[in-house]
Amino acid sequence: MIFSNIPRIRLLHDITPLHKIENVGKDLEHDSIFLKRDDLMNIGMGGNKLRSLEFWIGEAISKESDVLLVQGMPQSNQCRLAAVAAAKCGMRCIVFHNANPPEQYNGNVLLNKILGTETYFVGKITEEERTKLLLEHKAKLEREGLRPYVIGDPYVGAMGYVNAAFELVHQAEQQHIDLKHVFICGSAGPTEAGLAFGLSLFGKSIKVHMISVEYEIPKLKGIISDIFDNLEKRLEVKRQTEIDDFIEFYDEYLGGGYEKSTPESIGAIKYLASKEGIFIEDVYNSKVFGGMTDILRKKVIPAQDPVCCVITGGTPALFGQAQYF
Repeated sequence: MIFSNIPRIRLLHDITPLHKIENVGKDLEHDSIFLKRDDLMNIGMGGNKLRSLEFWIGEAISKESDVLLVQGMPQSNQCRLAAVAAAKCGMRCIVFHNANPPEQYNGNVLLNKILGTETYFVGKITEEERTKLLLEHKAKLEREGLRPYVIGDPYVGAMGYVNAAFELVHQAEQQHIDLKHVFICGSAGPTEAGLAFGLSLFGKSIKVHMISVEYEIPKLKGIISDIFDNLEKRLEVKRQTEIDDFIEFYDEYLGGGYEKSTPESIGAIKYLASKEGIFIEDVYNSKVFGGMTDILRKKVIPAQDPVCCVITGGTPALFGQAQYF
């Protein structure tokens, strides 16, 4: 097995659903549109980071760590799911947010409060300053005799989505879907690079459409390439096709940048909810789903080609986005 020598714990009890969205398909005149529902998992209200956490916490346990450290903004899905996974594993979790304490708790930060997560709001500082404070706290814990582990290594986290690629291909085969196109958001790297690397092992049979929600194409492509190189070394397996041969990158749906909504992204949230009764948030999934529907409306992809949009979760963040609606 490809992961036989990689430390890992199991947080997911089952594979996540792959299902057809028929109302959207009829509206777009496209025969087969599917969603891979990584928002539907057994703990923590689901989300892509649970797949990465199987490997992050696996590595932490292999190093005999007893405290998890994680950082992000108050609505960070990674912070919420790290706290959830820590609770599940009986570990202590400490969260650093570069923001002031909220006047009202909602979304992910509310769930962390319910979990009783040890949280530090360190003010409106940069990510670099936040990391410095987290590492200083890590050193303090080590002086106290503890063994902290910092969540977030992109190379380790990416392995969760290499595994997800295998899961998706197997599901498609079981459902007799000749999957041709997969859409996923492009951001910090582990999720999209892991998925693309896993799919690359099947050659050019599946095209990946990576819709950026954070960076312009050159930077995003550099992030993906770097993670690909590292995964080859760690997993001792070679990609079967080059990045430019099977990944199409898009940054025209980015709008004003990361966490900046657009009329199209808000429209995509309303569209999917009204057509299928499925809710997505407005940092990651709205832009990739909106981008996919725009591409399908333009008939760039043949109507008979099955396509899949990976919904990476993060739904609790929607409850902190009321101002957009």
